[in-house]
Amino acid sequence: MKIVKLLSQSSIALAISFGSFLWAPMALAAPELMKSADFGTVYYVDSRNIRHPFPTERTYRSWYGNDFSNIVTVSNEVLQNFPLGKNITIRPGTYLVKVRTAPEVYAVEQGGVLRVITDEGIAAAIYGDDWASRVVDIPDVFFGDYSIGKEIRHDYTIPNSILFKDPTSDTFFYKEQDILRKFESIDAVRANYLDPQFAFSVNRSFFIRERPITGRDKKIFNPAAEPITDRRDCEARNLRAAVVVVGNQEVSAAEIDKIQNIKKAIPGAFAVATRGLSDINVEYPTIVLLDDGFLLDPRADGTMDIKNETITTFYDNHEDIFDYIILFSNFTVPTEVNSNEIAHFVPITNRVEGINKANLDSAAAYGSTGKLKGVIVMGNINKYNTATLSGLTQTLEVINHEILHTWAGYINFTDAQGNPNSALLRSDDKKHWSIYAGFMSPLGGSGWVDNGNGTFTSGLLTLADTQLRSYSDLDLYLMGLIPSQLMSDVWYVQPSVAGLIDNTIAGTKKTVSIQQIVDANGTIACSRD
Repeated sequence: MKIVKLLSQSSIALAISFGSFLWAPMALAAPELMKSADFGTVYYVDSRNIRHPFPTERTYRSWYGNDFSNIVTVSNEVLQNFPLGKNITIRPGTYLVKVRTAPEVYAVEQGGVLRVITDEGIAAAIYGDDWASRVVDIPDVFFGDYSIGKEIRHDYTIPNSILFKDPTSDTFFYKEQDILRKFESIDAVRANYLDPQFAFSVNRSFFIRERPITGRDKKIFNPAAEPITDRRDCEARNLRAAVVVVGNQEVSAAEIDKIQNIKKAIPGAFAVATRGLSDINVEYPTIVLLDDGFLLDPRADGTMDIKNETITTFYDNHEDIFDYIILFSNFTVPTEVNSNEIAHFVPITNRVEGINKANLDSAAAYGSTGKLKGVIVMGNINKYNTATLSGLTQTLEVINHEILHTWAGYINFTDAQGNPNSALLRSDDKKHWSIYAGFMSPLGGSGWVDNGNGTFTSGLLTLADTQLRSYSDLDLYLMGLIPSQLMSDVWYVQPSVAGLIDNTIAGTKKTVSIQQIVDANGTIACSRD
């Protein structure tokens, strides 16, 4: 990556990290490894200046091998300035572990997660015929440092957090969340204290990240790392988004200013759209990523595809705490030309039931552990006119529209014959509300006014170009913000002439109850799967 800039909402600042830790109270870089002059316990100091004990020499060697050269001896007075954290556990991918008082043999994954291997044949298939030579005992007193994960019941279940070797070449990869990332060289492998003798080498297919590992990587070498858990949620009230700008060339000050002005207005616009029932936090500094050959894919028509690697690169350096990434560019993306889309929503995860969307978890391919609900690709910042109130309003309407795709615009209802009916949806894509929907929403609908004489007039006529569309009651219900008990019936117009589009149309009012929607889609709930 050429450069990463962190932008506050009011200024541009280049952030440089030297990867050091601060001693307390001394203004010096804390060592990664330290021990007291009075006793032999070795501690790993994490990025928060918390010290974590290695409970056994075997545990230390699983991380650092035979290298004891970087351990710094300090006084107890210095040591006590570093709060004591949890014990370090055996490094994943090195040894299999057990306790003396039980027969189970476990593989280890990040954060000390133990996965019992249910059969010796499975152990041999994964680790080789000499798998038993990799088994080490954990003293019973330290078993509580670990947690129990899913059993390994099949020989194709290769544990994560391990060194992987291509069986057809001498290429090494790191495997995490079933994603492989290539080491650029054997030196990069060694820089992360990985021992090639522990590499797995089996014929399996995995998704491979493009950006190679070139040296020490904090996500690969972190003895104090927390377990990787499924962080998908059904949060709709308190949302958080990061704004990321990807450039094929230097992003100009004018482009940055425009993005910052949009960013400042997002929370207020979202609060208006959700009638104060939900909020979105965009206070995290804006991130600018310039293409270094891994982020973009130029096309013959002059547009550029934004690769998954853009998002995974973001997560290489930033916490997985965002529900959304709002992505701008300073070039044109293919969908802006080929499908005339202003912007589009890329769904990443979903656990919400009752909205006619499948349970989804594509987070690993984007570098998230599940918190990320979706990526909003806004496209070229230069197409947005934010110099006027109407232009800014239209831009914010686009963002509200794309966020709403998380929940709304997919449901059917059960008709009088007991069949699923999609009349509330746009017939061409089933991802937006129909123009004939009686309500109005950023995802469609016309807010029809019943004239009482068999004709209906579009409510869009009364909407000023500086006025944001609110989320409809149905949208808010699907978000879980309005309970079904408070939902009124919704309706749509069945035009007297199929496909008729006009400001005023003749037709028949068709009512849909919330029960018809529940019957077709189920109740709104957060899946446990």
